[in-house]
Amino acid sequence: MEPPPPRLAAESFDRSARVYEGHVAVNRAGARRLVASVPEGRYPRLLDVGCGTGFASLEAIPRLGVERVLGVDASASMLDVFRERLRAFPGVRAELQASDVLHMRVEDAGADLVLCTMALHWFTERAAAIERMARAIAPGGVLGILAPGPAHDRETVALVRATGDPILARLADSIEDNEIDPDVLIAHLAAAGLAPEDVWTETRHRVTTPAAYGARMEAVASHLWSDLPADEQASVLARMYALFGSATDEDGAYRYRFVKTFAIARRSR
Repeated sequence: MEPPPPRLAAESFDRSARVYEGHVAVNRAGARRLVASVPEGRYPRLLDVGCGTGFASLEAIPRLGVERVLGVDASASMLDVFRERLRAFPGVRAELQASDVLHMRVEDAGADLVLCTMALHWFTERAAAIERMARAIAPGGVLGILAPGPAHDRETVALVRATGDPILARLADSIEDNEIDPDVLIAHLAAAGLAPEDVWTETRHRVTTPAAYGARMEAVASHLWSDLPADEQASVLARMYALFGSATDEDGAYRYRFVKTFAIARRSR
């Protein structure tokens, strides 16, 4: 299955913009770890690609001497939330663009730090996206990437496949398509003229409620069945929630593994 068309993914995030962060606290935590891994220094010009509601930028601003933020995301509703949160940093100049990565209006060598947090997997042309981000980095600047890693949400993939439900199978296909292999990522970074300095994966064994897990999937994946009539979309969601509810342990918890791929790369001076 190919990654979803950018328009459909953007529409999904438009719908979930106001509740998104409540369902992806673990992504926010990953962004904190990514920002903490950026080499020490000041990065006055930050480009946040696929910025969403801005949680990566908001971590970087107080830690890395950020003075200017350019946030790019295909979802205008996500940018609205980011714009509101930037009010906490009145001294930071900000520009937010509703655009996809390949068409963003960003000058070459115009950023000291580029962050792409839980967005690369949504890009149809990932190598080209990395090359475009690399062009935006000033000599000596840094690119930080956080993305789903190999075999993330594997328990969910197996659970969905076992149903034989062809519509729910779109979710399993999407989860597998979203995997970012670190070796492939290293090759893309090198091809874009960047020197990988630190690339690693992190596996988390997570425990949550089936309702919370289903809400997370609804927030990020509703575009996978947006081609269906409204009543059929509701039916798919009901089957998805019921499936997760059927797979809990004796304590009523849903357990799964999530693997993240992190990367820090630098452009030569």
